[in-house]
Amino acid sequence: MTAKETIRAKLFKLRLRARQTGQVRLPASAVALWTQAGIHFLLAAVLSGAVLLGDCAPFGVAFVGAAGSGLWGMAALAGTCLGSVCLLELTQGLRCASAATLTFAVAFAFYDWKPLRRPWAMPLVAGAINAATGLIVRSQSGWTPSGMIAFALETALTVGACRCYALALAPLRPGRQDRLPAPAGRAGLLVLAATVLLALAPLHLIQDISLGRCLAALLVLAAASQAGSAPGTILGAVLGAAMDLGANAAPVYTMAYALGGMAAGAMRGKGRPAAALVFAGTNAAALLWTWDRGLPLSALYEGTLAALAYLPLPRGCLRVLGAWLNPELSGPGGLGGERLVQRQLESASAAFRSLSETLRAAFRPPRNDNDVSVIFDRAAGKLCRSCALRDRCWKQDYASTFNAMNDATAPMMARGCALAEDFPRYFADRCLHFPAYVAAVDRELAALLYRRQYNARVGESRAAVCQQYAQLSELLHSAATELSRELTPDLTGERRLRQMTAQLGLEVRTAVFRDSRGLLHLEAEGPGCAALARPERLSELSALLGVPLRLERRGEGGLSLIQQEPLMAVAGVAAQRKGGETVSGDAGTYFKRPDGMLYVLLCDGMGSGPEANRESTLAVRLLEQFLQAGVPARQALSTLSSALALRGEDAGGFTTVDLLQIDLFTGDGELYKLGAAPTYVKRSGAVQRLSGSALPAGLSAGEDPVSDRFPLRLAPGDTVLMVSDGICGTGDDRWLREKLEGFDGASPKDLARELITQSPQGATDDRTALVIRLEKRRVFDT
Repeated sequence: MTAKETIRAKLFKLRLRARQTGQVRLPASAVALWTQAGIHFLLAAVLSGAVLLGDCAPFGVAFVGAAGSGLWGMAALAGTCLGSVCLLELTQGLRCASAATLTFAVAFAFYDWKPLRRPWAMPLVAGAINAATGLIVRSQSGWTPSGMIAFALETALTVGACRCYALALAPLRPGRQDRLPAPAGRAGLLVLAATVLLALAPLHLIQDISLGRCLAALLVLAAASQAGSAPGTILGAVLGAAMDLGANAAPVYTMAYALGGMAAGAMRGKGRPAAALVFAGTNAAALLWTWDRGLPLSALYEGTLAALAYLPLPRGCLRVLGAWLNPELSGPGGLGGERLVQRQLESASAAFRSLSETLRAAFRPPRNDNDVSVIFDRAAGKLCRSCALRDRCWKQDYASTFNAMNDATAPMMARGCALAEDFPRYFADRCLHFPAYVAAVDRELAALLYRRQYNARVGESRAAVCQQYAQLSELLHSAATELSRELTPDLTGERRLRQMTAQLGLEVRTAVFRDSRGLLHLEAEGPGCAALARPERLSELSALLGVPLRLERRGEGGLSLIQQEPLMAVAGVAAQRKGGETVSGDAGTYFKRPDGMLYVLLCDGMGSGPEANRESTLAVRLLEQFLQAGVPARQALSTLSSALALRGEDAGGFTTVDLLQIDLFTGDGELYKLGAAPTYVKRSGAVQRLSGSALPAGLSAGEDPVSDRFPLRLAPGDTVLMVSDGICGTGDDRWLREKLEGFDGASPKDLARELITQSPQGATDDRTALVIRLEKRRVFDT
């Protein structure tokens, strides 16, 4: 009654004012209130149409539970009822509308009850009501294991989404802004955005191009380019998981968006075109891994459209997004923010690890179908039931019939089909329908073999899904570990640098610190940075700080210097394609990361010619992107191998991988091999041959690929020789070791060319040689 009297009093005042002035003016607070009510109505209508696992629609009910019992709750209830009836099937829509109505009724009737005001009270109420309506609907169609899992997941999502929506909507509540932790609000908004995009995924712009997925890819790209790899990877994993759940498919978009966000974050500060190009390329490469899984071509267009739409976005909006995702704090606040992101990454890693283990436990092995006797039983059930000799064959002479079936089993299983000569003569002469029986046995045998093949493929695909989730968990854990490494300010070096810039009259702000490895870093901002980047100034700075420095990054009004590596590598490469081919099937590269890690790659595709070149080039390009993004070598190889196995599931194909990693600060290194030819290391005049037994990349679908790993300890003057199998093949490699032993270190390129031209294999296969010689860098050499 009090609410009705209040509304009547307000309406009376509006009428009186209209009679006196002839105008009706609403206060700004009323306009804002009704605007927010309209937003609640639209969000509820959109969220109610989000469907998971075929028939689960929990988000409309969850939003009603989070909206409360006031005007916003009524608007959310109206939007949910409208969206459920218009966007869902009749039975499902009526169920969601009834669950939303009951949820709002509880919130409205017990508004003053204190226990209901607790944070998890309404989420639990919404989940319980949705579960109760689900029990009524699902009991009519019967319960299956998959239905029970879907029911439990729907209830859990209702509770979790309702809590996240409440956190996201809390800043809109009057007087509650200061009581909400910022990280919780960001997490709630992230879940709200993911579910809204999930609801928009079925809407298509052109043919099969999804509006929701385009917006999701655009949001990941914008967040990664403004906030870095960590927020981009987290946002990509969350939004990708939402898209995969909506499509009820393998975690393709999870992998594509997470890797795209990580790669685009590495391009932070390098311009929009670079970030858009890297995101589109990484997204396309990740999607191509599962091309043979039936992925529509529209998935590639969606990433490209998102990259194009990102270019003209207003710079102010992007800056606001970057500041919101990655606020720049100083002192203890900044350290707390880093620790918070680290905890979020660790939580996400643990969640994906738990999901991988849960799926492994839930994916039961297929039913045992190795009993060959079922072939004869099914064939007899179709033909012998009405035969006049049925009792004689299967009762009186059962032993001879059993022996006849047993004698026929071995030859027909070895051949893959059943023939008349597989059965003994006494059985063939006695059977009245022998040709028809043989044909029935042949059909049942083909069905058995198809079932076995299908079960094997299903098992491999399920194992690959679990493996991809586990690899994503490892990547997130590595990112969290990297973020946990604290930076130590170098106060002495910073004081010296400030004195130097003051003497030179340069207007610049500087910071000198050391990372977890003890390496010195120098960051500078201001108009005087251009003078510090000159070669003579770099030498002075190196002498001032006591370590050689090199220029790592130079931008508008800023620069970054890092400690120079004491070691350097001189490389020599030579290659020759197989006779009669236009291109070589070998591909290789070498590059150095800013942290002083040198990587040398050599891949050999299966066979030779354009197909082999395409496979090896793809492997080199993807590995380089992973390693440049900071992914550990073991995890990068594992991800590449499982992805190539899925990509070549139908046509087959593999690629050998040789990966050399050398720390140019210490000389410590590691050699990873996946089915590659031996590698030769010359240390102190002696040559060591390193060969492994691991399978090439692409031959271990559904398993965690294990690469051969050889730790190395190199010093100046040591040489590493990496070759493809076209150099020596399976023949004697004594001549090659003698060449390497006699190498004086003058020209690695000449040695590589000599090995190519003098190979006893001739031009029967592609040949590539990579020679890496380690040398000591001159002091202050930049």
